[in-house]
Formats: sequence, C-alpha cells, structure tokens
Amino acid sequence: MEKSAWYTAAGAALLILSSFAAGTTSAEEGAESGAPMLEEVIVTATRRSETVDDVPISISVADADAIAATGSVDLQDIASYIPNFVFAAGNNAATSNIAIRGVFSQIPPNWIGFEQPASVYVDGVYVGKQFAANATLGGVERVEVLRGPQGTLFGKNTIAGAVNIISAKPHDELAGSASIDLGNRELVDARASVNIPLVEGRLAVKVSAGHRSQDGYVTNTFTGDDDLANWEQSGARLQLRFTPGESTTVDFTADVFEAESKDYFYEFVEYGPFYDGRRYSVTNNFPNVTKIDLLGFSLTAEHVFANGYTFTSISGWNEDEVDFTGDVEARPDDFFAFHGVQTPELFSQELRIASPADQNYDFVAGLYYFSQENTAVDGLLPGRDFPFPPIAGSRADQAQHVDADSTAAFVHGNYHVNERVTIFAGARYTDESKEYSVDPFDCPNFLTCLVLGLPMFPGPVDAPEDATTREPTWTLGVRFHPTDDAMVYASVSRGVKSAAFNNIQDPIAAHAQMNLTADAEFVTNYEVGAKTHWLDRRVGLNVAVYYMDYEDLQVRQNCQTCGPLPIQILSNAGAATSKGFEIEFSALATAGLLVTAGVGYTDATYDRFEDVFDNRARMIVDASGNDIPLAPRWQLNVALQHTARWGPGALVSRLDYLFIDERYGHQDISNDPGSLIPSQSLVNARIGYRPNAGSWGVSVWGKNLADDDTLVLHQFATAFGNFSPSGLYQEPRTYGLSLSYSF
Repeated sequence: MEKSAWYTAAGAALLILSSFAAGTTSAEEGAESGAPMLEEVIVTATRRSETVDDVPISISVADADAIAATGSVDLQDIASYIPNFVFAAGNNAATSNIAIRGVFSQIPPNWIGFEQPASVYVDGVYVGKQFAANATLGGVERVEVLRGPQGTLFGKNTIAGAVNIISAKPHDELAGSASIDLGNRELVDARASVNIPLVEGRLAVKVSAGHRSQDGYVTNTFTGDDDLANWEQSGARLQLRFTPGESTTVDFTADVFEAESKDYFYEFVEYGPFYDGRRYSVTNNFPNVTKIDLLGFSLTAEHVFANGYTFTSISGWNEDEVDFTGDVEARPDDFFAFHGVQTPELFSQELRIASPADQNYDFVAGLYYFSQENTAVDGLLPGRDFPFPPIAGSRADQAQHVDADSTAAFVHGNYHVNERVTIFAGARYTDESKEYSVDPFDCPNFLTCLVLGLPMFPGPVDAPEDATTREPTWTLGVRFHPTDDAMVYASVSRGVKSAAFNNIQDPIAAHAQMNLTADAEFVTNYEVGAKTHWLDRRVGLNVAVYYMDYEDLQVRQNCQTCGPLPIQILSNAGAATSKGFEIEFSALATAGLLVTAGVGYTDATYDRFEDVFDNRARMIVDASGNDIPLAPRWQLNVALQHTARWGPGALVSRLDYLFIDERYGHQDISNDPGSLIPSQSLVNARIGYRPNAGSWGVSVWGKNLADDDTLVLHQFATAFGNFSPSGLYQEPRTYGLSLSYSF
C-alpha cells in the first residue's frame, strides 16, 4: 500500500515538474538580455561529455572553483554541500562510511571480504578500498556525485550511487600554481603544480605535489598526550598527455600518497558509567595510530575514427597499504591492544566504443575486467594487565586472503524520438567470484592462543565455497525537453552489490553455521526528476524524487554464537526501502551575488529484519520498521557568495550554512537512543582579495565558526565488557590565511 502510494506521488510529481518546467519560456521572455548567466557544467556521468542539464540522473557537481570557494580538501568536506550524501566520521583515518540516499556499509580496515554500496572512481579507475577515498583532493577538475544505482555504466558495487573524480589534465601552455594555507593548531597546507609542453601539440607533462598537516585537539588524560586527532599527509602526481595525432589522445598518471595520524578513538560520552564530564578527552592505554600508503598508475587511450566512433581503453593498477594500531578497552586497564595491516593490489581494464552523438540514436558499449588480491593480518597483543603475565607480549594473529575476479559486458543507448523526447536503456552482466582463505590461530580460539602462547599460522584454511555473483543490472527511462531550458525524466533501474565474505577465523565452522558469506544485495530504483533554468539562465532549479526497494540488504551486526566472544558479521536484512527527494537551487541574484542551496530528504528503513542482537538490552529483537543507521531525514546547505569591485581588484566573500539531521550511529540496527547522533548546524566563511591584473590571491577563512561540539559518531561500545556509549565530537573551530599564486 505504501509503495503504490509512493508511485502515485512520484507520477504526480512528474506531471507537476513537467508543467513547472514548461513555464520557463514565459519567464525567460521577460528576462533582460545580456545579463550574467549561470555557467554550463560538462560532465561524463554517461561515459560521454554532455551538459549536466541533459543527464537523466540525480547528480551533483563540485568543480575546481567550488572546491576552492568552500575550502574543501577531501570528500568528507564536499559531502556537506551535496544533498543525500553522507561521508561519516570514523574512529581512525582508515575508516570511511559513505552513504548515499541513506544506505551504507560500515567497513573496518581489517574487513576485506566486502565493499561499500557507493563506489569511488578516479579518472575512470575503480578505487577498490574506501580508505583510499580518504586521500586529499589535489589537482581535481571536478567531482561528480551520482545518486541511485549506476551499475550499467559504472558497475562494480554502485548500488546506492557513484563518486566520479576527474583530474585536471596536462595541456599545451606553460603554467603553474602554488598555494599555502596557514591556520590554528599549526595547520600547514602547501600545494604546487607545473604544466610544461614538452613537444608543442604532441606531448605535455604536469607535476603536482602537496603536503598537509595539523596538530590534534584531543587529550589522553591517562598518558598526558594532548595531540590526538592530528594528521600529516603528503602526495605527488605525475601526468603525461601524448597526442600522436588529431584523433588520438593518451593520458598516463602516476600517483603516490601517504598519511599518518594519531587517531581520536573511543571517547566515552553522556549516559555511560565511564563518562568523566569532559569533551575531547580519552583514557587510552595504547596509542592509536594509522598509516596509509597508496601507489597507483593509470593509462587512458582514446581514438576517434573517421566515422565518428570513439574507442576508449582505461587501465588501472593500485598497490595500497594501511597499518593501524589501537587500544581495545579504551580505558587505563591494559589487557589488549589491536594491530592490523591490509595490503590490497588491484588491476582493472575497461574497453568501450561510443557511437557518434549526432544521429537519432547513440550508444556506449564495452567490456570490463577487475582483479584484486588482498591480505589482511590482524590480531591482539596482550598488555601488562592481561591475567597471564608469563606470556604477556605474545601475539594472537590471523591472516585473511581474498582473491576476487570480475568480468562484465555492458551497453547503454539513447533513441531520440524527436528533438524533445529521448528513450534510454542500458544493461550490464557481471560475473564476479571471490575466494577466501585464512591462516588462523593454532588453537581452538584466540583466547587459548593468548593463554598458551601458541604459534600463529599453522597453514591456510580455504573457505569451502566461493562468494559468487552472476547478475544483470539495467536501466530504462525517458527524458523530455518541454523547452530549451528544461528537461524532465523518469527512470527505473536495477543494481546489485556482490556477495561477500565475513571476517571469520574458522571458515569451515562458519560455513556449517551459515555465517561464512552474505548473499548479494539488490535494489530497484524508481526516479523522476526535472532540471530547469529561468530568467536567461540566471536561476537554476533541479529536483529528483526517488523510491529505492532493497532486497537482501547487507548489514553488519553482532553475532553471539559465532565464537567465544561476541563478534560482528555481515548478514542480509530481508527487505529495506529508501525514499525521498533532492532539490538544488542556484541563482545570480545580482551581477555580483550568487545564491546556492541544496535540500535532501531521506526516509530509509528496514521493512523486514528479524533476529537482531540489541547491544544494550543483550537480547534478540525484531528490527523491522527501524531506521537504517547513518540516514538523516534532512540535509540542508545554503551559501551566499558575493563579488565586489574594490580598488584595482575584487573582494570575494562567502558564507555557508550546513545542516544535517539526527541519525542513529553506524552500528545501531536496533535504534538504541544511546547511539543517536544529534542534528548539527555548521557555519563556514571566507573573504579574499584578487587583483584584476595579476594571478595572486589572499583570503582569510574559518570553519565551524560557532565552535559546535556536537557528536558526529555515536555507538554503544561492546569491547570486552566495556558496555558504555562512546563517540567522537565535531572538530573544533579552525581558521587561517590562504595565499596563492599562478602563472
């Protein structure tokens, strides 16, 4: 009943949007000719270049100017400005929780058997592990966030959406830039790049590098260390563009990135027995440190044939490593520390052909291959308070190995019925298989290992089954241009997230208990939307309404029967839905005043999810009807950006207001009030000067100007009887000075 009502509402919305869009003509006729207009944005969301206004997808774009204007340095910053996109805080630098339209998969760094439902791509290359998505953004041309399943053209676990990052390419002019940000808590963010044409019209090289560091703001009251939540990051990129002829372009990129942080980990909060009344304070007995090293290469070749067809090849190879250590109890009691290392190696190859776009039909078709070899070693190190002092310092480790291979074939086409109406459809078939093995403890369980001090790796144990996914994904829809400045669309699409392995020390026993794997996850997305411009493109308004019907949603939860102590496994919820809308507005109110706003609404719930373990009640409950964690009902962003002439230059000022509604913590399936994350409002501002003739700039800026200290992560901790709410608070106010120069 609820679904049919939503379909009816969506259909009505489409009719309203159609009539709404059709009215833009009369509005434009009264517009003043020659007035400033909103810039046209080109995207590659459909694997060919076209304006964002013609793409029948709910998509938000942050270009280089927007990234600079907002002071964004990574995806977590950008997410604040995009409706229904959440990049949630984690308790270490290697943990990222990406949610689009209310659906996410929280992945600890040592879990290697499954992926996020929203994938990240850099220049067409799949970023296989989410800790790699935490890297800072340098030399980026734009970031495209596509909402809803994108399995047809992107594939590879884009069931909730995709993030498409496009870097700025080398070109035929000598150019360069340098910038530095200096701020409180010893912030230093220095970046530089140079573009050199080596052979005119044939070969150009671009080299970029950056370093960013800042002191922490959290104190460990047990050790006296007041520099927790600090970080240091460095990266470099080499890009070559070779143009052997007018019809052929070859781009090569090499990236290296490294980061280290002392993590803000497990602060006890209100309502718990260990809360000490202070904020930004912890009592860890062991340092929590994360180190990330990323190395990647990509090669993209594109050739346009004489008949207008375009052939594209994209090859990518990445070798990454994340190393993390952490306290387990989050108290002065030194029973255990945790250490883990993950070393994924990934290779991908895509071949595709695109027809010319000037006919009454066009298509993109291709083949895709992906391979991954990943090893994660993690274990416990007993401390001074472990009850068996003679073996304190011995380790209980296990090593997991996942090998994955995925192949796919896809096609997406448009049939232009006339100049106003286009029917589009696409399909993809994916065949993916994962193999899992583990080098387990050489004893019945890890507690016995610790007590007896037994060796760690007796030999690998292979999982008795593969995690295999052989499924089609597809999309079907229609778009209609009632006027030259309006487009409305309706679509239905199907997405899949591949089957996964659990982080299990005994795959044989887990297989017998049916806890070894989680089945593939599916979604059917129904969507209508409109993209419009008014008043000679001085005003833009985009709207999308959606209903996402999930089957076998993969959810991480506690298992009380999987070992000597409670552990977490991935299981399938029976059914879930996410429904809501996105609205994005932009307007040139005057020649110098730009107003932008975005609103997102999401109602994401488990429709059927029984037999869930409640952390606080210590019992099995029925989570059917509960909210999905990390799914705020409302998100809002509003910005005013003003440019005014001042002397021989211009004064540019910007004010941002960001709001995110309350939501449950990332592990709280049972909707425990003790893990509720409160709603939050942030205010950011920037003001700067740039001369009319010249290429330097200076600005001062501030983030979180009201010094908000709201909880941004909240959970009911379960580590070794430490059943007390814990979380992370919003980073305090930051401010600084930015200097830049370019030629």
